[in-house]
Amino acid sequence: MEKLGYLLLAGITNGSVYGLIGLSLSIIYGSSRVINFAQGDFVMLGAMCAILFSVTAAVPLGLAVPLVLVAVMLVALGLDYGVYRPLVRRGAPPLTIMMGTLGAAIVIFGAALQIWGPDQQFVPTLFSLEPMKLGVLITNSQQLAIIALFAACLAVTWFILYRTRFGLSVRATGVNPRVALLMGIRSERIVQFSFLFSALVSSMSGILVGPILGGQIGMGLILTVKGFMAAILGGLGSPFAAAAGGIAIGMMESLMAGYGTSLYAEPAIFLLILLVLFVRPYGLLGDYEAEKR
Repeated sequence: MEKLGYLLLAGITNGSVYGLIGLSLSIIYGSSRVINFAQGDFVMLGAMCAILFSVTAAVPLGLAVPLVLVAVMLVALGLDYGVYRPLVRRGAPPLTIMMGTLGAAIVIFGAALQIWGPDQQFVPTLFSLEPMKLGVLITNSQQLAIIALFAACLAVTWFILYRTRFGLSVRATGVNPRVALLMGIRSERIVQFSFLFSALVSSMSGILVGPILGGQIGMGLILTVKGFMAAILGGLGSPFAAAAGGIAIGMMESLMAGYGTSLYAEPAIFLLILLVLFVRPYGLLGDYEAEKR
């Protein structure tokens, strides 16, 4: 029973990271109908910039955290102004824009390689990694902080989307950008908000998950794939469905690693996604969220 509890906690922790990336992908997709293939690199930049400011530049951690958030959000702005807007103004289809974000991800990876190199590095911790007992479970403060961030981001996202006039504009743009534009909603501002908000969420995820996974420039690609899998499994059209898909993938990974072998975890997840898409083409919660909206 203790082993099961440990595996479930590890699954929720990993799933929270995947869910946050899936949520970020879904927010951008909802406003622009574009998949941002550089999303995982925002998480990577969060972890690596924490090293840059806190370790290399010896900035106090309390000041380093907001500097990391600002740095990653500036990269997101560069992606918006340098890739998304120029392509949209030239009438590029969504697939071309997605290829543009993939190119941006490659550029970010190359720049990170020049700055930090290929080796894994230690990321400073915000919270303690010392084991602590939580009932029958053994965890640490860093793990609990990741889960708390996941819950907080879900709450903030729900409040913005469903309890503010700006959130109504975001949802209207996602339903029909042209009609929203005729109603006076500036879709470019909405898309810019989605890039900035997703960068903020992902950079915070990187700061918290970096000390557990270790800082490595290749982590962005892996996390982009896991976040995309989470969004497809749960439902790409809804941030909350995508977040639920992340938890499901994290739990499945953890249980398969604990009671079987981790070698078959990813093939099993891909098979699960394929089977789900045969039955529910919009994901597990996609139809429900679309009807609710």
